[in-house]
Amino acid sequence: MSQEEVEILKRALKREKAARKAAEKILEDKSRVLYETSQKLKESNAQLEQHLIEKSSQLQGVFENIVDAYVVIDLEGNVIKFNDAATKLFGYNIDDEPVNVVNLIYREDYEYAMSSFANLKTKGFFKNYEARVYTKSKQVKWVHINASVIFDGFKKPIGAQGIVRDVTEEKLLKKQLEDQKNQLSIIINNSPIGISLSKSDKKGLLLVNNSLCNMLGYTPDEFNKLQVQDLTHPEDEEISKANREKLFNGEIDNFNLEKRYIKKNGSILWAKTNVIAVRNDYGEIDYQVATIEDVSKEREAKEKLIESENRLSTLILNLDSGIVLEDENRKIVLANKKFCDLFNINHEPSALVGMDCKTASEQNMILFKDPEAFIQRMHFIDKEKKLVIGDELEMLDGKILERNYMPISTGDKSQGFLWTFTDVTLKRTYRKSLEAQKQKYYSIIANMNLGLVEVNNQDEILMVNQSFEEISGYKEEELKGRKGGEVFPIEGGSNTIKEENKKRQKGQSNSYELKVKNKAGEIRYWLISGAPNYNLEGEVVGSIGIHLDITELKSLELQKERLLKKLERSNDELQEYAHIVSHDLKSPLRSIHALVSWLKEDNKGKLDDISLQNFAHIETTLEKMEQLITDVLNYSSVGADTSEKLDVDLNSLVNELVSILYIPEHIEIKSLNILPVVKGDKTKLQQLFQNLISNAVKFIDKEEGCIVIDVEELKTHYKFSIQDNGIGIDKKFHDKIFKIFHSLNKSKDSTGIGLSIVKKIIDLHEGEIWLDSEPNVGTTFYFTLKKQ
Repeated sequence: MSQEEVEILKRALKREKAARKAAEKILEDKSRVLYETSQKLKESNAQLEQHLIEKSSQLQGVFENIVDAYVVIDLEGNVIKFNDAATKLFGYNIDDEPVNVVNLIYREDYEYAMSSFANLKTKGFFKNYEARVYTKSKQVKWVHINASVIFDGFKKPIGAQGIVRDVTEEKLLKKQLEDQKNQLSIIINNSPIGISLSKSDKKGLLLVNNSLCNMLGYTPDEFNKLQVQDLTHPEDEEISKANREKLFNGEIDNFNLEKRYIKKNGSILWAKTNVIAVRNDYGEIDYQVATIEDVSKEREAKEKLIESENRLSTLILNLDSGIVLEDENRKIVLANKKFCDLFNINHEPSALVGMDCKTASEQNMILFKDPEAFIQRMHFIDKEKKLVIGDELEMLDGKILERNYMPISTGDKSQGFLWTFTDVTLKRTYRKSLEAQKQKYYSIIANMNLGLVEVNNQDEILMVNQSFEEISGYKEEELKGRKGGEVFPIEGGSNTIKEENKKRQKGQSNSYELKVKNKAGEIRYWLISGAPNYNLEGEVVGSIGIHLDITELKSLELQKERLLKKLERSNDELQEYAHIVSHDLKSPLRSIHALVSWLKEDNKGKLDDISLQNFAHIETTLEKMEQLITDVLNYSSVGADTSEKLDVDLNSLVNELVSILYIPEHIEIKSLNILPVVKGDKTKLQQLFQNLISNAVKFIDKEEGCIVIDVEELKTHYKFSIQDNGIGIDKKFHDKIFKIFHSLNKSKDSTGIGLSIVKKIIDLHEGEIWLDSEPNVGTTFYFTLKKQ
């Protein structure tokens, strides 16, 4: 029962209780009058009860021995008769205690029961009524009831009778079956493996789970119209059909198959399919259950492995090194073309397979400059069976080969041996050339205009070039072995050196500045670019630093900082001066305005129209002058971006502005989208939107004005627009309106500074402003503000 139904029932019970109290009071007041009436009612009820008993007695023979409960009630719901089954079901003995059906109704089914009883009174019967009831012990039972009205000889309803069947166990069993069905459905639908159920004599799949739908891209309704052969790839249909026939012929009960399916979008899915036949008691197949496991990735991995093996085989056969792979008995398993070329073998590599390596080595020994040494070394390597890298062999034709030997084993069991032979003749020739190049570049480094220093991991200087000697004042022999952090830096420089050395050991390169004292005691500034120095094994063994003396640049930088501070002080003084001047200029203006007002008041009635008009011109000019001073001060203050940028909710800001600005009734302001939160100066942003909205309001000349505010999110900025249907602006003025003191409207309210202030505020927020306008149609101002 819902909460609303409970509340209705509570209100009904409350009303019933109140009614009972009222009735009791009436009964108390009129007890004497109603006494005789009650006596008559008792007699009438006794007669009614007797009549009901007589009526029920007529059916006694019919219902005495039925299994289900049989109940007879009067029109007030009082139980008149229970059979044995009813007594057993409800636990009441009506001979000992009165029972009313209201006490038997389950509280959440009360309203449903009342409506059913009302139906009984209207139609004279009700069928298949199911609800919950309470037994005497307050145990809840589900019952199924068929009831009808009992009439007297005059066809007047005097009660009701009904057969009550206990269906609690059926309900519980049904619920258990539903739960099991739901659990099975959850398991099937959440299985990562596709599952389908089909009936042998019916087209289409009866059941498919979510995984199968996701695998093949069909909906359950679409699967209901498809058969397995519709989904099977044509190249796999023959083997799939053969297995299905075996299944239907009873040769097999299930089969496993790896095959391809065609998805709804036309792509291919490789899947392991397991089909099981579900047979009835006669051995006939009623259903087929199929599980489909997506193996596309495994299939792809297998194909890639085969491709990789083929590529590896091709790579080995085409390597620029000679390859010979022996088995554990020293028989050749694989050789490549390069091996044959190196040893002048006029056969294909495949012809060497199965040949004894020991015999082949003894035959080829004549190709080497020292044959005996070649054979002895081969025998030694074969005996030791240990890894050999970088053996050099000199041949009679002048070629130099590098030989490597690698035993191959699985656990303790030998699987063979791999020999590689590489022609390193050119490498050896290049070695001498590299030595010469090294000497050449060493001379360049030694004499370049940048100071070079090499240190080890302990910051001990290993080498410096001539340029470093010049900028430091030290000779190389004076610095070798000393720690750079202890020789040069001052004012905490040693800690900087230590931190930089830690970065080098982590493989990091970067640049940093250092304040040092050279040998002559002069303070110098160096820009150092440091990088880690690696050995041949890739280990960091120290660092190399390039040093540039930036003392002169540093002096200029310090001078620049001093100038900037001086400029900042000047700006502050200028700002303060602007405020003072503004105040000093406004004071006489206000005095003039007051004097004019006094003159008008003192000469009221004495001044002619021309004089009053002149006074009005003076007041207008004074107001415009004061507005001009205010705008100039605002313009000068906008550039002083000293406030901290905070998160500003533009949506709230604009809503507050619209509520405080004067907006005529014929003008509507609306936003197409919710405005964002930006980083900025709230006061300046408020000034920005206030100026643009006020301008739009000021220049709307239509009977129905409309101002539309919108925003668009770009990658780094927000793009805003404020559109109006006002007088518009001619295109030739578009570039002028943002300049200070340039006003297209010469009213007292316009000083030509408002849009200049707007542009300065947008510049401070790293944005841009532009407009699109058509005279007599309207204007749209666009501007951007940076997100962060």
